[in-house]
Amino acid sequence: MKIRFFLLDIDYITEKKGLKIRLWGKTADGKNVVVFVQSNPYFFVFPKDIKKAQKDIEEILKGKNISVKGIEKIEKKLNGELKEFLKITCFLPQHTQKIRDFIKVLEKNRGGTGSIIEEYEYSINFYRRFLMDKRIDGNCWLEIEGEKLNTNYKVDLALNAKKIKVLEDISIPELKILAFDIETSEIAGEKQIVMASFYGKAFKRVITDQKSDYPDWVEVVKDEKELLQKIVKTFNEYLPDIIVTYYGDSFDFQVLMDRCQSNKVKLIVSRDKTETKFTRRARISSARLNGIVHLDIFNFISNILSPSLQTEVLSLDAVSSELLGDKKIEVDYQEMLEAWRKGKNLSKLAEYCLKDAELTYRLAEILLPQNFEITKTVGQILFDVSRMTYGQLVEWYLSRKASEKNEIIPNQPKYEQVLKRRKITYIGGFVKEPLPGIHEKIAILDFRSLYPSLIVSFNISPETLNCDCCEENGHKVAGLNYWFCQRKEGFIPSVIKELIEKRSQIKKKLKETEKTSLEYKVLYNRQYALKIIANATYGYFGFAGSKWYSKECAESCSALGRYWIKKTIEEAENKGFEVIYADTDSLFLKTKDGDIKQATEAFLDYINEKFPGMLELDLQGYYETGIFIPRGAAPGTAKKRYALIDKKGELLIRGLETVRRDWCNLAKEVQRKVLEFVLRDKDIEMAKQYVKEVVENI
Repeated sequence: MKIRFFLLDIDYITEKKGLKIRLWGKTADGKNVVVFVQSNPYFFVFPKDIKKAQKDIEEILKGKNISVKGIEKIEKKLNGELKEFLKITCFLPQHTQKIRDFIKVLEKNRGGTGSIIEEYEYSINFYRRFLMDKRIDGNCWLEIEGEKLNTNYKVDLALNAKKIKVLEDISIPELKILAFDIETSEIAGEKQIVMASFYGKAFKRVITDQKSDYPDWVEVVKDEKELLQKIVKTFNEYLPDIIVTYYGDSFDFQVLMDRCQSNKVKLIVSRDKTETKFTRRARISSARLNGIVHLDIFNFISNILSPSLQTEVLSLDAVSSELLGDKKIEVDYQEMLEAWRKGKNLSKLAEYCLKDAELTYRLAEILLPQNFEITKTVGQILFDVSRMTYGQLVEWYLSRKASEKNEIIPNQPKYEQVLKRRKITYIGGFVKEPLPGIHEKIAILDFRSLYPSLIVSFNISPETLNCDCCEENGHKVAGLNYWFCQRKEGFIPSVIKELIEKRSQIKKKLKETEKTSLEYKVLYNRQYALKIIANATYGYFGFAGSKWYSKECAESCSALGRYWIKKTIEEAENKGFEVIYADTDSLFLKTKDGDIKQATEAFLDYINEKFPGMLELDLQGYYETGIFIPRGAAPGTAKKRYALIDKKGELLIRGLETVRRDWCNLAKEVQRKVLEFVLRDKDIEMAKQYVKEVVENI
């Protein structure tokens, strides 16, 4: 039997017949599928003497009462050079770490025979390794050839796979998405769930255990236990492909699980009918639902999207306001508690609860396509990718490319190494303090992916650093005693170059594609995924927990960045521009005389001819007026502290209280109005008058 389906989730189970990967997904005609694939975990040993190492390993394992499926000799690249390794295939995922610990005693520095130098890739997650080995592009279309099976799972079709093929298809099937939210209250000294809301396509429901005059989409139950049972029943009746929450890992599902345990209600939502579990993901635990993806949008917004948002407040209200142009229903928390205790205005409380689920659902609609494209770039699934930081996205992308290029993936640093690395510092990007005051006719220029371009242009990679072959004529780093190889392309520059070139091709294609088409949306999200991973690579060099850590590489990127922005400032000033402000990779320019647009276009043509390799300066935009506040002008002043207004009257604000999460709403509102008076209306007296009125009212 042969089927095509869109991969949504992946995990594994251990049966008597052995270890099986489970691929969960959906066909184009809406059928839910599970596919079983037999696979085995493995890791690599780098030996000093390959024959002696194999003999020593076999001897040790005999005495440990643990067997391996096989040991074979293979060739892999280590730091760009082909070496001989032993590949040890195990029966269970937990055996890779266990066997590695047993055989580590063979290393010379541990008093062993010295037949082993190091072990690699023993701690890579089993199903993530499977995705890398099969070259599966995260959440993508697969063609499966296999035998039909019978299961008691909540699926339409189950198969034992014989062949897996990754398909080129940009479409996404129609997925059943269900947003979920709860409201809690302290009752008898315990935090209890008093309301739960669900929102999906043509579906809305609120469940509560207090009677009132509600709309027809509210269901009233007798107590909290029945409310919990109804929550579980709603999940199972709706049978979503994706359950969406906002802060669900740390709140909604945590509370739901605690209350289910207290009330002896089984929280069975998964398609394999097992109880919900929490799996550790870095600093947080995440609610894992086998066969159903739990997407906590807050994680993605906090880790990835927040730097590009104007708001620094990452509440559902603030994020929805910026991304959707819609807000939560205003209900004070104390007012909400009072309403519940007294049984008044409960209809408004139900609307408030439902609105939270609705906003969460609508955020998922616009953010899911971005998430899916990131999964395709990184080669991992939505559940994991949506919870990854920039560093983790880079790590998994590099791991995927290392697997493709037959490179050994370096080991995670030990805790002591991480602590040691954290103490190491180097000089960061260059900042030219702003010229304070109000400026007019401003052009903002920034380097197109500055650090990725430098990595490629100067071949910056740990294995190309200070090579023996290029001491005299390598890529020199200004101000540092480092050089990088001119002859052999490094692993990381080769990978970043692919990202930049792919993005460039996509951007060209975007110009020729109809903006309302599916292809345009997919391509736009794909170039965004490529951009964020490429831009995060420099930071990953200097991240203490990095597998590809190199202080020298990070320091070199930073030094070259400083050199080229200073050079650009110098060239701009020679061409008659006044540089109002510069920070790391961007410049804010105005002309002393003449047309700003004409002068800027001519300068871009001129300067880009002078840059080496892939380095390129781009126009970010023109602004009518801007106000710049220097660091130290007030206590706690941020380095980026300015506001600009464009021809359409739209404000671009950075570092000011109106976009900060640690200021009250009134302060933020007043500042925004003052900026509008000053920048849009150019009426400073009105701004003063307005502030005086607010102060008097207070």
